[in-house]
Amino acid sequence: MDVLILRLIHISAGGFWVGAVFLFFLFVQPAAVAVGPDGTKMMYRLLHHQRMSVALLTSGIVTVAAGIWLLIITSNGLDPAVLFSTSRVGFTIGGVIAILTLGLGGLYVFPRTRMVERIIGRLVTEQRPPSPEEQQDLARIGRQSRSAGWVVLVGLALAIACMATASYWSVFL
Repeated sequence: MDVLILRLIHISAGGFWVGAVFLFFLFVQPAAVAVGPDGTKMMYRLLHHQRMSVALLTSGIVTVAAGIWLLIITSNGLDPAVLFSTSRVGFTIGGVIAILTLGLGGLYVFPRTRMVERIIGRLVTEQRPPSPEEQQDLARIGRQSRSAGWVVLVGLALAIACMATASYWSVFL
């Protein structure tokens, strides 16, 4: 596949992934919590009907897969001499950070989001408030997801910073 098309896929999917994660964790989720029960219904709509968590995970996978493919093509098959050259090391470091961030999001945040979706789905379907046990579960999962969400946000910001400045690293290294 042409490098130009791969770059277009990588940058477009990455832009969606990063923008949506930032929007969700910094604005949508806190607003939904502040609104209360109506916010819970909105979150269920986003997670279940709009499949936001699936869209975020898919865009992350597409971004990382296209990035790895680009790295393989542009580094002569992952040649360490090329990967760690001063003109490429920013892309390599940014890619590793993005892969780790995707791993955290996919293996830790995504399953917790699905648990929240199931609990909220029961509440919406049964048109009832959460039981004390469900409140505890939602609070615990919320704390875990928020903590991990901040790590994901920082990871994505670092990956972007590394890749956006990679062509200038040779000036300083």
